[in-house]
Amino acid sequence: MLLVGDSPFTRWLAPLMGLVWMMAAWRIPPRKPHPALLIMVVFALWVLLSAFTTMDFDRTYRRVLSYLQLFLVALVIFQCTRNRRDWLRVLQGFGLGLWPPILGVAYNLQQGVFKGDGRYTAPGFDPNDLAASLSLGIPVAWYLLMSIRRLRWLNGLYVPCASIAILLTASRGGMVTLAIAMLFPLWSITRGSWTARMGGMLLLAASGLAVIDFREEISVHRLATIWSQLMARDLNGRFDVWMRGSQLFLESPLLGVGPGAFARAISSDGGSMIVAHNAFLEVVVEHGAVGLALFAGIVVALALSLRRQESLDRRLLTTLLVIWFTACQALSWENREITWALWALCAACPPLLKHSRTRVFSGRLPLRSPSRRSQARGCDPFPHMSSPSPGCTGAS
Repeated sequence: MLLVGDSPFTRWLAPLMGLVWMMAAWRIPPRKPHPALLIMVVFALWVLLSAFTTMDFDRTYRRVLSYLQLFLVALVIFQCTRNRRDWLRVLQGFGLGLWPPILGVAYNLQQGVFKGDGRYTAPGFDPNDLAASLSLGIPVAWYLLMSIRRLRWLNGLYVPCASIAILLTASRGGMVTLAIAMLFPLWSITRGSWTARMGGMLLLAASGLAVIDFREEISVHRLATIWSQLMARDLNGRFDVWMRGSQLFLESPLLGVGPGAFARAISSDGGSMIVAHNAFLEVVVEHGAVGLALFAGIVVALALSLRRQESLDRRLLTTLLVIWFTACQALSWENREITWALWALCAACPPLLKHSRTRVFSGRLPLRSPSRRSQARGCDPFPHMSSPSPGCTGAS
């Protein structure tokens, strides 16, 4: 939402944060790479190889550079998440990052600024992208509400605020992802005490009442057309784009038309400069069958690694991946920051150690810093989360 000239402020902030990380990275021993991270490297190399077949050099150059930046984002998140304390902090940062667009929706609502059919969104955001992104934050906020004491009021407030903002966008896909996101509170509420269960039910009830209070601003008539759009095989012209994209894949099934060249390939057939509105279709058209296999392999590797997670962690990450997969059926999210950040969060989640007698999820884990004594001895402040360093004992 904030621009410096014609570029988003975050585009200037990201290199600065990367420079800070590189100055401190030499002191951090590298983590054992996750299988999904290795597939990301191979996928990035395949994108570079498929660039030689492109029909749009300008877009291809920017897309290859974008994939390189996205991989570095995932690498930074993975390497900086050393234990459960780090992971919870990164997860909290992910949730906090979704508050600015909610405030942007509130600002446009107050100013009476909306798109066609009464669709409200934040400045600079597509309504469909915004709705799917905010849906990812609901399971995260609920999980943090059950896990840590810091910012509990903010995490609890996110659920009703995000629900209202999603419905205000009048995004039909966003309504589906919102329904999936709301399954996690119902799925995990049995894990807490009676007090936590009652608080959770009251929070869900408050979310419902808040939605009812904003019913006049929500474009209900547009949301109600989802079934008729599916039956008519339309979805604002998406079915036609998907059919033409399938034909493009058959013409170049191995290498594809080149990174970022989907819009140019579609326009050469008489269409307009639009995206595929489906991440998997755009990947297979631009990078061929091999690119799709690598792209899907990243998701499969993350899904298989969830078997090692504690029950509630596994439920959270499963819900996030299902929301992401559902959103990708109507959005081109293969080269979006939120996709690669989500992948990195799933890969960086500390697994449950079989030899540990301590529960990984304690319900209220304090985010305290390690003691000076443990830092001086090079010990992990959470010994049950990782193997102890040489010379350290479990008591440290």
